[in-house]
Amino acid sequence: MKKAELRRLVQTNRHASRLTDELQGPLNPLLGHAFLQTYKRNSDSMQDFIKEADAVHQHLESAVTALRQTLSTAEFRALLQAGGFATLPSILTQRAPGGEADAGAAEEQPSTFPATEPQLIGGICVEVLELLKDFGAPLKIFALLREAVPSRQIEIVRLMIALDSVQFRSARVLIALTPQSRLTNPSADRRKFDGISPSQMASMETDLAKVSHDYLNAANTLGARMLNLIAATSYFDRLLNSPKMVRYLARNFGGQLEVFQKLLDFRDNGFKIRAPAI
Repeated sequence: MKKAELRRLVQTNRHASRLTDELQGPLNPLLGHAFLQTYKRNSDSMQDFIKEADAVHQHLESAVTALRQTLSTAEFRALLQAGGFATLPSILTQRAPGGEADAGAAEEQPSTFPATEPQLIGGICVEVLELLKDFGAPLKIFALLREAVPSRQIEIVRLMIALDSVQFRSARVLIALTPQSRLTNPSADRRKFDGISPSQMASMETDLAKVSHDYLNAANTLGARMLNLIAATSYFDRLLNSPKMVRYLARNFGGQLEVFQKLLDFRDNGFKIRAPAI
């Protein structure tokens, strides 16, 4: 971003215009029980989402594998052709390098951050300002974010937005559990919280790093998984509405037929997931 563009951002962005070096971090302590409550709420939300996103992937993967097994039979392929089912959605024809079906090959894209040198305003990454411009973030959040390196600032903000929790308390917990190597001043003393031991903090830091990474990756791939789910279930809806196809599968591929039906049941009854806005 050029200097002129940065100046325009400062003038037009309500957050950037108020970011100055005089911003101070929080002085009042966050009580241990409040810290743990916030940590648990956010961690539970992320884990629930990951489980549901994984369930989508697992049902799709099972259906792809089951269909691959039925397609190994020339008689079944001929029935598909005769019944007008020969054209399959791409998700149902994908294969991993080893020949096994891989329902997620086209969707798995790990979250990445810009490799270029980040532009900062008042110690805050410009991308963070853009992410937060429509969320009315409390000003004191920015004093906290300045304690982390730009890539961690972006990660924290993406987590808060995805969790619908752009709040000071959430930011405080995420900063407190940021690895020291990702702090602006890695040698700074870590904050202490009443009733939480250093070993507890270290354990929560490790657990949060893993669950947040998995959560953001799940959120990034959910769109592709949803499209794949819609395509696959639409195909199996048509297939299982054919009495001839159902009779053939029941006679020759009972286990695979059950997998196809489970995918449809999952779509109809078990799928409650909502895509985070990140």
